[in-house]
Amino acid sequence: MNGFRNLSLKQLKEFKPIITRNLAWFNRQSNKQSFGTKLKRRLRNLLIVSVIGFGSYYGYRNYKNYKWHKELNESNESTGTKPRIVVLGTGWGAVPFLKHIDSQKYEVVCVSPRNYFLMTPLLPSVSVGTVETRTVIEAIRTLIGPRIKYVEAHCVDIDPKLKIITCNTDEKGTVSRGDDIKTIVVQSKRESGASSRIIKDSARTRPQFDMKYDILIVAIGSSTNTFNIPGVEEHAHFLKEILDARRIRSAISDAFESAMTPTQTEEERKRLLHFIVVGGGPTGVEFAAELADLVREDLQHYYPRLVSNDVKITLIEALDHVLSMMDKQISDYTEKHFHRENIEVLMNTFVKAVKQREVIVQAKGSNEQTSIPCSVVVWATGIKSHALTNRLREVIGLNIQSNRMGILTDQYLRIKGINDGSIFAIGDCATIEQPKLVDRIQLLFEEADTQHRGALDLQQFRSLVERRINEFPQLEMFSKKIEEVFKQADKDKSGYLSMERLHSALEKADTKIRALPATAQVASQEGRYIADLLNQLPDLTIKNYQQYNLKPFRYKHMGTLAYVGGDSAVLDFSGTKPILDLFNLKPLSGRGAAYLWKSFYFTEMFSGRTKTLLAFDWIRTQLYGRDISRY
Repeated sequence: MNGFRNLSLKQLKEFKPIITRNLAWFNRQSNKQSFGTKLKRRLRNLLIVSVIGFGSYYGYRNYKNYKWHKELNESNESTGTKPRIVVLGTGWGAVPFLKHIDSQKYEVVCVSPRNYFLMTPLLPSVSVGTVETRTVIEAIRTLIGPRIKYVEAHCVDIDPKLKIITCNTDEKGTVSRGDDIKTIVVQSKRESGASSRIIKDSARTRPQFDMKYDILIVAIGSSTNTFNIPGVEEHAHFLKEILDARRIRSAISDAFESAMTPTQTEEERKRLLHFIVVGGGPTGVEFAAELADLVREDLQHYYPRLVSNDVKITLIEALDHVLSMMDKQISDYTEKHFHRENIEVLMNTFVKAVKQREVIVQAKGSNEQTSIPCSVVVWATGIKSHALTNRLREVIGLNIQSNRMGILTDQYLRIKGINDGSIFAIGDCATIEQPKLVDRIQLLFEEADTQHRGALDLQQFRSLVERRINEFPQLEMFSKKIEEVFKQADKDKSGYLSMERLHSALEKADTKIRALPATAQVASQEGRYIADLLNQLPDLTIKNYQQYNLKPFRYKHMGTLAYVGGDSAVLDFSGTKPILDLFNLKPLSGRGAAYLWKSFYFTEMFSGRTKTLLAFDWIRTQLYGRDISRY
């Protein structure tokens, strides 16, 4: 109250209008203003906000354009003045590398026949119309910016000695749209098939050229493995590229429209509406699930009699359960869920031939072959190396590059057999060669036996594991239970390990060596790793990375997930040890897992544009259903 007593009369007069307005509001007595005055004030405020908003947007766009052209000019002016890194590919390994490499330090050139990045895990959704094609692709020039050059070309040869790549962009039959894929360029051998036009024009005319490099990053991925089974190339659909998904979508539409023909026989209708998926991995399982959703949620309304009487989906798997890379609980859940979704699963079954109107299969342990009539076959099995991968292996020498599945690299992802370490390989085209402990047992034992006793005590064994764990990742299984491993190996309870006992222990560790899976998260981590490695490297002539404390690549598994249909998904956290230790996470399945599945892929989209499109596609599908037109 003392503060109010000290207020002057002038100050009290200043408070009077404020008090009057508040009392007027409290007594619901509005200030008397005409409608025209209120409208004029609101229009003025709207005009001010609009001008500020449009001005800010206009300024932002001009700044972006100015920055883009400035960086483009700087990139052109610096051509030839910095070490050149050439990246082959625009996939999961190449894009993270391109986004994180220091373009101020290096001149970076990306060479690929595909001028966009493709969100491959969403291809099953695209093939049935849940997600549209433009949602899952992003132009590579948009992603990498002006500092990195892009050339649309197909690398056909690599000369590691001269450090030159040879690129060929011309094909015998020029194609006006799509990727450089065999199924597009080569005319189909089918007598008839799904609606798919091939338009030839003269727009694609580019000559062959050579390009020098200082560092080459090979991230060309892989192709689908047909295992030389007759008829797969001619009569089965793959699911690796965006055009594969479009062709499958057309084929599904063709099958239903053909079945609606009035003169169609019942036997032919059942054949037309029998869809076969070969391969029980994540791709095959997700496509079968998406197709079942399409039939149940959308086609049921337009073809009720066909769906209830004739539609059949069959998944064929050579192993004894689907999703074999995941936990057994998830495999069991998926098989039971597929049974509820009316998806027939044939386990322990091998495909012997694919024909235009049937698939020939043979059960494990049986000599009898069975014919399954069908119209559409989706081939989602293993992978094989590209022609360029095999060519590079031949150039280096098959005695050095002895792995037929991919290019062998060391733990820094440098290609084995390239002495100057100028070529790296990442993603599906590469395999990290893991050195075996037992091959170095003599050296390791002598190094650890500092007291020359001919045996190792617990401290020496611990020191050996800690010192060599970076070079031999399989030692990680010992790192948290060294005492337990030592006691198990020390069978005579002497407190020491002889070379024979050490050999037995290290042999168990070597059995845990596994090739990294051909997944997007492996390629993405490898691409980011090489970018960080080259950013830290003071000189490209350095070969001994350990001297500069550069750590080798270590894959951190973040879990495996797959959509199984009916708004359900499965998530497996096996191998994610840090997460398991902290939260004790177990395999998840059901609707909650589906929300996590959607959240993960939403966050993995590379740009705000594709995130927005994906969200709207999911909302559109829920509100209006999938578009069943063929175009």
